[in-house]
Amino acid sequence: MILIKVLLTNMWELFGILTLLLTTGTFSVEGKLFLFRHRIPPPEEPEFRTSPEWGTFTQRVDHFDPADNRTWQMRYVKNTDFYEEGRPMFLYIGGEWNITSRWVTSGLMFDMARLHKGILFYTEHRFYGSSYPIGDLTVDSLKYLSADQALADLVYFIEYQKQNTPGLRNSTVIVEGSSYAGALATWARIKYPHIVDIAYSSSGPLYAKADFTEYYEVVEENLRLASPSCPKLIKSAMVKVTEMLKTRNGSANVSKLFRSCKTVNGSSELDRSYFLSSIPFEFGSVVQSAQPGDVVAACRALENQTGSDVEKFAKYVRPSKGCIDYSYNGAVEYLSATKKGATDDERQWMYQTCTEFGWFQTRGFGGAFTVDLYYQMCKDIFGKDFDSYTLNNGTERTNLFYGGKKPKVTRLVTCQGTVDPWSKLGLEKNLNEDTVTIIVNGTSHSADLYSIRDSDSDQLKRAKNKIMDTISAWIIEKEEKYKKNPQ
Repeated sequence: MILIKVLLTNMWELFGILTLLLTTGTFSVEGKLFLFRHRIPPPEEPEFRTSPEWGTFTQRVDHFDPADNRTWQMRYVKNTDFYEEGRPMFLYIGGEWNITSRWVTSGLMFDMARLHKGILFYTEHRFYGSSYPIGDLTVDSLKYLSADQALADLVYFIEYQKQNTPGLRNSTVIVEGSSYAGALATWARIKYPHIVDIAYSSSGPLYAKADFTEYYEVVEENLRLASPSCPKLIKSAMVKVTEMLKTRNGSANVSKLFRSCKTVNGSSELDRSYFLSSIPFEFGSVVQSAQPGDVVAACRALENQTGSDVEKFAKYVRPSKGCIDYSYNGAVEYLSATKKGATDDERQWMYQTCTEFGWFQTRGFGGAFTVDLYYQMCKDIFGKDFDSYTLNNGTERTNLFYGGKKPKVTRLVTCQGTVDPWSKLGLEKNLNEDTVTIIVNGTSHSADLYSIRDSDSDQLKRAKNKIMDTISAWIIEKEEKYKKNPQ
């Protein structure tokens, strides 16, 4: 099995150990263990029976080259069950995942569309799911994968629907996204305010940086709040494992304890760093996707293991059956596959992190894995030109073009949870009276996406109500202005 921890994001389900991307669980495919920490959380069961419709929309491969006439089909799904002509257009933005119909049949965005008798769309991001501009994942093809191109896709889609859907021509447009797609929602409002009237970002990371040390700082703090001895045990184990990897016998013992398919090569800096970046992943996943009581339960399960700190740690994180390939070369080989669908979209996300965002989670629990590991991975996967210079130029460009954590924007509502490690890269306060930031204590990544539920904390219920009330007020304001001055 290959364990490649590609975190961010996520934002949830990560494959192996590549500590870098945005998570919700684990699953196995053909003997490989995949984990993702950069995707939208799973949708809830719909309360209402509705009939979503699937469709495709013709997009240009390159929106910024007028001479390039190549096109492709972008997939989307819509729900028109409550729509009345002239009412708002709600658009849920897909991120680095395969879209389903569930998010147009349930959740807070669905509730708002139903409340305002709006039409609800959910669009799939280029190069993810079934929406491929080009039929392979070579570097020459992936150069058309960027936030800039994805935002242009949204604009053309919105304009087409407004011109061709009865009653939408003058409708208010509200976009919403979770995690990376939450950043896209914010950036769409910033870059195309004449197209996008209102944006709602759930746990959207806005600040691009290569070395995302804050991720594990938040993880450790939340483990400490659950049990002060919990992060101490993990740190103690990480220190001891690092020492063991310095010798051949120690590396063999570590490999056996953690059920590595191959003996970890402790004398190789890349193999050692990759392994050390992998083993604390499970705790990042627990915190990022935590429901009430999850972090306490995880610490209790860890501390109730028997043996030394290393043995307790290994018993908690290792697979219950089989083994995991922790080798650096195994991860690089997997992410170098250029066949469409070969890496469950992880190669594409790796490309975006290596060229636009960074977001590599480093130094967890005092672990000796630094951003240099990911600089090397980018080169080994995509070629020598994808070095630290390219990555840092890309993150600088992203922040320059979109404003980082201090964007000039209005009619934006953002929600963050204090347990979510990604909150450190998003807005943490109101920027002005029309840029509302809601911080919810004790919640994690995109907890606000779901409909208001009895199990929600009082603070989370208030947050969801505030999101709906704020967006509703802006919709009414926009519609009243149009009535007074039709354009």
